[in-house]
Amino acid sequence: MLLGALSTVAFYTLIVVPLSGHHDASPPSIAAITSANAPVASANAANDGGMEIGQDSGVIDAGPVVHQFRVADLATDDTIEIKTDTVGHRAMITALLAAPLSRAQAQRIVNAFERVRSLGSTQPKDSFSIAKTKSGGKVVAFEYQSSKVDVWQAVAADGDAGVGASVGTGDLEAKKLEILLDKKRVTAGFLVGDDLRASLAKSGFDVGTEKNGDSIVTMLDDALDGHAELADIRPGARLRIVATEQRIEGTFVSYAEVDAVEYFPASAHAQPVRTYYSPASKGYFDAKGRQPTHGGWRMPIPFARISSRFNPHRMHPVLHTVMPHNGVDFSAPPGTPIYSTAAGTVIVAGDGGPCGNMVKLEHSGGLVSAYCHMSRFAAGLHVGEHVESRQLVGYVGSTGRATGPHLHFAIKRGDVFIDPLSLKLDGVRLVPVQNRDDFEAARKDLDAALDAIPLPAAPAFADVDAGSDNADDTILETE
Repeated sequence: MLLGALSTVAFYTLIVVPLSGHHDASPPSIAAITSANAPVASANAANDGGMEIGQDSGVIDAGPVVHQFRVADLATDDTIEIKTDTVGHRAMITALLAAPLSRAQAQRIVNAFERVRSLGSTQPKDSFSIAKTKSGGKVVAFEYQSSKVDVWQAVAADGDAGVGASVGTGDLEAKKLEILLDKKRVTAGFLVGDDLRASLAKSGFDVGTEKNGDSIVTMLDDALDGHAELADIRPGARLRIVATEQRIEGTFVSYAEVDAVEYFPASAHAQPVRTYYSPASKGYFDAKGRQPTHGGWRMPIPFARISSRFNPHRMHPVLHTVMPHNGVDFSAPPGTPIYSTAAGTVIVAGDGGPCGNMVKLEHSGGLVSAYCHMSRFAAGLHVGEHVESRQLVGYVGSTGRATGPHLHFAIKRGDVFIDPLSLKLDGVRLVPVQNRDDFEAARKDLDAALDAIPLPAAPAFADVDAGSDNADDTILETE
């Protein structure tokens, strides 16, 4: 998935709760800080990120969010110095000494964490924050964070000399914080421009970075898997998305899921598709409860109906003579995208006679695949080009000898045609029987949410060459 890089767009600004009290020569007690914090705004506050807010049906809402003490809260204290860093490729004790802390102060932290979590097993991206007195370098609070919700904190015991006094030699008490994720449904509908990531960001989604595995882009890719490749979503396509975002204390953190998506291809004839996430089945399914599964060879048109199978003894419907049908016909509307069944090299991209506009790909193992009757080829496709599995190669049409728009798909091994369906092609997984009632109930709710999203008007589409309807079912005669 090669998409243009964009800067991250944030939905929500951090709500900062003012600290009460005044600054003395020594730092305030942690207990005083935590008790002074007031509740922050509820997670039901209006979204200012430009997205339409959908209904909360079936979505967790944790209610009013109460702020708990974090090391960052001490930033306003003139007597405290805060150091934040990542562990990197070093032992935690080494990172603490480089903060810098004295060995005695570093050991206080390590000792405290031995009771709740060993600091001997860390990851390079794990972060930590140290609050220490500017005078004397005594640690008053420490936080270790391995994710947004996995945070451990150590503070001086209530009344300990380490807080509010100048000695700082007493024990720190460590615990794991209870970080509550508030979940909220958000929805958006938009027209895709020159760059999908940019269009997502403009609609109000936080697109993260290309390497962010749980970004909205990655989730959208999963949701449309088997229906469309993100790299092939063209300007003029339209999307409606229902997602669940996660916040901590009112601040956006990440997306839990893309719950449902509706995709309108940038074609006057292609049909829209909706997919829905099933938590019980851990995957995305269409309205009929179907999920594409991937074989070693990909289906050139996902979910297309087979109108004619491989049959070396077929009676030709027009010529009324035995004439082999050396491939499989897939029925689909004109302009439906056609994808390569496997990685290979283009050896033909042109007029195939009775096959009309034809693409042939050479694959490993002496196999050749052919795609016939295309209305047009993928932009820039040329002989000698290497294509990847499920790369766009053209669009359904009825050029050549064809009764109507469809794809004739053939496979040859050497000089012999073989049944394409005998290969390990993609298949379909159904929602398990025990999950179907829940899936149907959730689908109806998500359909209502999708229908409520305003959909941008479709752009004016360029005419799609649907080919001619002047002949018969196709055989691959140009071999």
